[in-house]
Amino acid sequence: MTAGDEQLVPVFVPALSAVLLSAEDKKGEPLNHDEVIRIRDKAPCIMMAAADARKMDESRGYRDIDPENCWYDWQHLRREMGRKPDLAPGPKFTQIRSADAEYQKTIQDARASLDQFRGMLPVDGSPRFDAMVKSEIAEGDKRAFMWLSNTRKCGTGFVAEFFEIPQTFTKFKIGDQIELAESSVLDWMVNDRGELHGGFSLRYHRSMLSAVERDSYDEYIGVTKYA
Repeated sequence: MTAGDEQLVPVFVPALSAVLLSAEDKKGEPLNHDEVIRIRDKAPCIMMAAADARKMDESRGYRDIDPENCWYDWQHLRREMGRKPDLAPGPKFTQIRSADAEYQKTIQDARASLDQFRGMLPVDGSPRFDAMVKSEIAEGDKRAFMWLSNTRKCGTGFVAEFFEIPQTFTKFKIGDQIELAESSVLDWMVNDRGELHGGFSLRYHRSMLSAVERDSYDEYIGVTKYA
């Protein structure tokens, strides 16, 4: 690996944990989830080589909050500091690189089983709310992997609906529909009253968690059984 190929990671200066503590003290009550994410998104950070980031942690004497698990880490820090009220941290998300071979296999498995997904959609072409597809959505130079719901068949592809949108996206709004070609589907899932069909990337992510974290993860995504 050359120096230019070394992975860069965000390092918050000042530490994100310090920024959140200051914000909560100023508010005088616990920050809610949206406030924590908004503070994270606006907090100044620099990109550093992973080795240099570890040295920064050593110099600080502690490891800062993981921005990918901002809410989770923040609630655990509050618990360690004895801050009340105690808020549920939700599940911890393990960062997954889209180029990883195992993650790429989840895409292959999802696309190979699209006929199964189609068979679970209404034959009259109407949407099924709990049927979801995952795709990469682009807006200008911004790109994000998103789950969309209320999916219906459309030719060889699908039409699905946005139910959550990153704050940096301005073109789409919740409730907008988008047509997706079969080749743009990265995953699919149907949560049939707690029984998960498909959801290959979700299963992969779950496999990387501890037994305790899996219980929290299942509760978070509303799954009681994996078909």
